[in-house]
Order: sequence, then structure tokens, then C-alpha cells
Amino acid sequence: MKVGFKLFMLAVILIAFVYWIKNHSGYFPYEHNPMQYMPNMHRSAALKPMRASEFFKDGMGARTPPEGSIARDVEYSKTSQDIPAENVERRGNPFSISKEVVLRGRQVYSNTCIVCHGPSGAGDGPVVPPYPKPPSLTSDKIRALADSQIFHIITNGQNTMRSYASQIREEDRWKIIHYVRVLQMAQNPTAEQLKAFEDFGVNANQEAK
Repeated sequence: MKVGFKLFMLAVILIAFVYWIKNHSGYFPYEHNPMQYMPNMHRSAALKPMRASEFFKDGMGARTPPEGSIARDVEYSKTSQDIPAENVERRGNPFSISKEVVLRGRQVYSNTCIVCHGPSGAGDGPVVPPYPKPPSLTSDKIRALADSQIFHIITNGQNTMRSYASQIREEDRWKIIHYVRVLQMAQNPTAEQLKAFEDFGVNANQEAK
């Protein structure tokens, strides 16, 4: 009698366990499973190539790759410290110069760059010496660099300067460059810039009268 009862209970437990595995474990497909955790991860919807999809408004399953994405079979060579700044493609600053942009650039420059490059960009920051003196940001060499090339240096580093990509947000790097251009203008203004400043002063005096 006891042996029969034990066998019966064992069968009940075994049936219950099989039922739970089949209906609630997530290892088998089913329509409704209230005990499954994150069922969408068990049964993710995969789109077949060139098939329609109700998920997107246009009904197309094939999507345009996001900007900047790279195909798996394409070797991507990211600019690094090994590439001289002069070899980087010359491009302008994506941010238009404005008072707000320059002030933000000055703020980040004062928090991050000034310790080496100094308040005027002359390379006379408080850590120089004992650290090596960096090149002057107002020199003809730096003035001749395109904004994209200076961005490359801030992002990847150059010579003894390490990368500041993790310390400075991308948009702030571009704004720092605008501030560096202001420092260059203040230290060594071109004839056109002086003429524009003089015209600004004349116009301002006339408006004041």
C-alpha cells in the first residue's frame, strides 16, 4: 500500500514538473505564459530580408542603416594618435560661432586645458614645468590647422598629449576650438580682423551718439 502511494505521488510530481517545463519555463513556444520573465526575449521577432513588416509605418522590413554605421565586411580605420593631424581631412566646425558657443568653449578650456596650455594658449600652464611645455595654440602652425585637425588632436592625442575624448564631450571639443580661434585672434589678429574691429568701434560710437 505504501509503495503504491509513493509511486502515485512520484508520478504526480513528475507530471507536474513536465507540465511546468512545457508551459512555464520558456523553453517551448506557447501563446500565453503568465510565469515567463520577459517573454519577448525568448521569442524575439526576426525580420526576413526583403519582407514586409507591420512594425514600421511604411510597412517595409528593410531599413536604411543609421548614419555612421559600418558593414560587417568592411574594415574601418578610425583616426588615432598614430595619424598626424596634418593628414586628417580638412573640415570646418559643425557649430556656428556665437557668444554662447565661445563662452562654453572658454568654460571647458578653463576646466581642462588651461593647466597645460595656460590662460592665453601660450603653453605656460601651472603644471609647466615640471611637465613638458606644449606648443603655443596661437602659433602659425596651429593657426594653419583646420578645425577638424585640432579636433583630431583633442580626441586622439598627439605626442605627449593623451586623448581627452573621455573627459570632454564631442560637442564641447568643437566649442573649445572656437575659443582657441578667439585666443589666436586676440594674440595675432589679421588685417581683416583689425579692420572689422575698427569698423565695429566706429559703428558702435555712431549708434551711441
